Amino acid sequence: MDVYATARQAASLLERGRFVEAAGLYRSVVGSAHTADLAYDDWLSGLATALVSLGKRRAAAYVLLYLHRFDQAMGLLGEAPGVDRARVLEQQGEYLEAARLYEEAGALVHAAIAFERGGDAQRETGRSAPCAACGTVSPPYAMHCNGCGERLRAATDGGAGPYADARRCWRRLLGDTRLSAAPYEAALVCFNLGTCELRLGDEGGRRTLVEAQRLLEEAADLFETQGRRERAFDCYQILLELGRRSGAFENLAEGYLNCIRILKEDHLKYYVLQYYEDFLREASRREEFQAAASLYHEAADYCVRTGLIYDRYYLRAAAETWMAAAEKCVRDQRGAEMAENAYLAAVECFNGLGDYVGVGEAYARLAALPLSHRKAERYRVIAGRYRGAPRAVEAPPAFPEYLRQAHAYPDIWYMDLVEWEDDGAPEAICAPVVGDTRYPEIVRRRALTLLLDLLDGRGDDPAGLAAIAEGLGDLQIYPVLSPLERLFEQSGTLVQRGVMRATRYLFFKRTFVVLGRGLASSDAEVRRAALEGLERLHFNHAFDPLVRIFRESRDPEVRSAALESIGRIPSLEAGDFLVEVLRQEPDPLRSGAMRLLSGFENRDLFPVLRQYYELESGRVRADLEQVLRLAGALT
Repeated sequence: MDVYATARQAASLLERGRFVEAAGLYRSVVGSAHTADLAYDDWLSGLATALVSLGKRRAAAYVLLYLHRFDQAMGLLGEAPGVDRARVLEQQGEYLEAARLYEEAGALVHAAIAFERGGDAQRETGRSAPCAACGTVSPPYAMHCNGCGERLRAATDGGAGPYADARRCWRRLLGDTRLSAAPYEAALVCFNLGTCELRLGDEGGRRTLVEAQRLLEEAADLFETQGRRERAFDCYQILLELGRRSGAFENLAEGYLNCIRILKEDHLKYYVLQYYEDFLREASRREEFQAAASLYHEAADYCVRTGLIYDRYYLRAAAETWMAAAEKCVRDQRGAEMAENAYLAAVECFNGLGDYVGVGEAYARLAALPLSHRKAERYRVIAGRYRGAPRAVEAPPAFPEYLRQAHAYPDIWYMDLVEWEDDGAPEAICAPVVGDTRYPEIVRRRALTLLLDLLDGRGDDPAGLAAIAEGLGDLQIYPVLSPLERLFEQSGTLVQRGVMRATRYLFFKRTFVVLGRGLASSDAEVRRAALEGLERLHFNHAFDPLVRIFRESRDPEVRSAALESIGRIPSLEAGDFLVEVLRQEPDPLRSGAMRLLSGFENRDLFPVLRQYYELESGRVRADLEQVLRLAGALT
């Protein structure tokens, strides 16, 4: 189709008052989401005019929302549902007006979030003052200073009103009977309510956050029992955020350590170190030196086990942090024995590094502690032995700075409650995306096209609903998984095939939840579409669910498709797994693993393969030799 010729024809029809034909042609050209020409906005303007002339004011309003013509969109929505008007106001930044409309419509989650964002906006523009103790300006939600940890005063005047309105909405939500069967969502409501109460200086917020902690821990246990580690990971991320906001280091530690544990189980090595770095930054800022030193040592051990080169860097950091922990014990008069234990832990780390100057310094400080004369004399003698010892001059390679940046955690305490309230409605997913410029233009255009299809009633029959499902997949954003899961559970095989085709473009761990249902389908076409999706989902975070599918399935086709995807993940963990398959599985899986190893993208794997080759014998050695020769890695 020549979109420019079609657009000219649509404009001509519009001028002649042939609105049905003009709207149809404009719809066909705006469906070309990849068009880079500035004329695209002109086509949308023509489409809006045609839709208004046809009485389709609500559809026209969303076209204008895409164009950010907010006043015109609001003018068309006079009789439309309050949620539509609230969405326009929210995109315009008029959070408080949007919140009131959401509340009137019974969308309490959306209302509470909009009230809080309205309060945040007021604080950012006129109420956010630097911390009196250190001068740091913290984010609007913070109850404790991000610089020194001091408690910040609650918002007053400009901020308290919206937060009080948000608190009212969160409290109403807490009484929703649906939460009795949704412990995770109940935990999120408690978390948001407790945070809001603390913002307002309501000490009852601490009790609410304790309840949120209990519910989050229960939900995490349940998710892990069900094998849904990605959802348990969400619970622990919220726990660490709870600790950050309330100032409770125990919550922070529990959240971080469990996130690290799950990332280790998923073999995501660099994410593990990023979370270590974030936690270490938080622990050091709070002067929790003993916890930080233990973590540095743990990170060093992890690097050794996984072949990462940062073990000596973390071991040196552990040694220096143990020294700081000992000095803090002395400064705070917490007992000479605690300081002694910390210095001795530093000695162990310095010894591991071969830094005997550091060992001598630690023993010299041990000798200065108010310990028994016998101990002090012994430490003094040992310190003397290390005088003049050479210091290791070569600095160990540090964890790269670009990977050490503070992690930006998504606000899942909002996102997952919005998902719960929207209840898998495709329209509720598409409508907010249309006007949100944080999404790429192509995503917004596809969301608009899909929304117009929904408003035209295209999802009223199975064929149309199957096309809607595929269109959701084309958006390639996480929120579409909720409606796809719902469509698969509540629809027939025709729609289920559309859902499976949609999964091919959704590179998220959660995608495997609905994909697994398709793989188990008794309908051959649904299962075939699921297999095609399985073969396309190869990304780092997919490694763990793909391995699980490979190991748990008894279906040769499913195992083969999972193996193909694993072989296209360019990580050493994926390469190691292919070697395991080569060693233990019969053909055709064995020969498939050989083929995938021969063309493996990450060349760092081949020195490892050569080591395996030297150690193996018989058939496995011969197979590895063939792999290395095909890859040009064996001379």
